[in-house]
Amino acid sequence: MTQTNTRKHVVLYADDDPDDLMLVKEAFDRYADNVEVVTTTDGEQALFYLAGLDHFEPAPCLIILDINMPRLDGKEALKKIRSLPRFTDIPVVLFTTSSYTLDREFARQHKAGFITKPLDVRQIESIADQFVQHCTDEIKKNIRKKQSQ
Repeated sequence: MTQTNTRKHVVLYADDDPDDLMLVKEAFDRYADNVEVVTTTDGEQALFYLAGLDHFEPAPCLIILDINMPRLDGKEALKKIRSLPRFTDIPVVLFTTSSYTLDREFARQHKAGFITKPLDVRQIESIADQFVQHCTDEIKKNIRKKQSQ
């Protein structure tokens, strides 16, 4: 009997707020069989993680960036990610407390989604679904497959 070893899809999440990091990881718990959330505390660490990926390792299926972080904020990290050929087409979402139109426009100009952080903990349950919506159709199907079984 052959056993298949399927890799989990990686979601990279950069945010300097430990509570937000924990909430998003918990939001993805429902997809734990198919998704691993890798966290960093700023954009510089996120770029370091991406740069350290071997060419044989799969790139993250989704990158989530807080806008306001120390050292390298989400906007600057997004620009740098979009300049790296391997990550040009990776879905990125700016996840922020900001509701400024200029921030939404910035995200759109850099091929990124924009989700405002929920004000109520009860909204966290739906946030993982909102993030997954930004993934490719194939990845959405793979992430959600165990839930429908």
